[in-house]
Amino acid sequence: MTRYKLGEIVLKIMDFRGKTPKKLGMNWTENNKDILAISAKNVKNGKLINLDKAHYGNEELYKKWMKEGNIKKGDLLLTSEAPLGESFLISEPFKAIISQRIFLLRPNPEIIDSWYFYLLSTTSIFKKKLQERATGTTVLGIKQKELLKIEVDIPNLKKQKEIVKKIRPIILKSELNEKINTNLVA
Repeated sequence: MTRYKLGEIVLKIMDFRGKTPKKLGMNWTENNKDILAISAKNVKNGKLINLDKAHYGNEELYKKWMKEGNIKKGDLLLTSEAPLGESFLISEPFKAIISQRIFLLRPNPEIIDSWYFYLLSTTSIFKKKLQERATGTTVLGIKQKELLKIEVDIPNLKKQKEIVKKIRPIILKSELNEKINTNLVA
């Protein structure tokens, strides 16, 4: 195991804290034919939820907002507050706007496997470290500079891949069972 700060294992971080369409002279739309804007309220238990209540943006807003780059396979979305510490792994790239209260973290594949990074982000140890660095009285939130200071112990890539190989099928099977149960109820 090697101890790293989060800032040492990510190649890129996107953080749109405080950014709003109004500050860009634009507005959200509610047209689901436009580009989805993912916020903290859309990430829960490794899934994107409540998309029917999400905001959307047009192409012009997308280009102004996401000028740092697009979402890529292996990126991790991590909520920064309300709620703190929910995560979602991007398994297939898609076009979306990363809204407020959410970080996009792009792991360095030479140090950490993206699935291992996702699994790590769901652990109680990781969530405790987030809370220890979070601030706020009404709502706990973490700033980017504090997030990047969090220390994590990471095995070598070979060991990470062995762990993922054992755990990933269980997660995928659980997701499939959940879909089947949802369809049975419907």
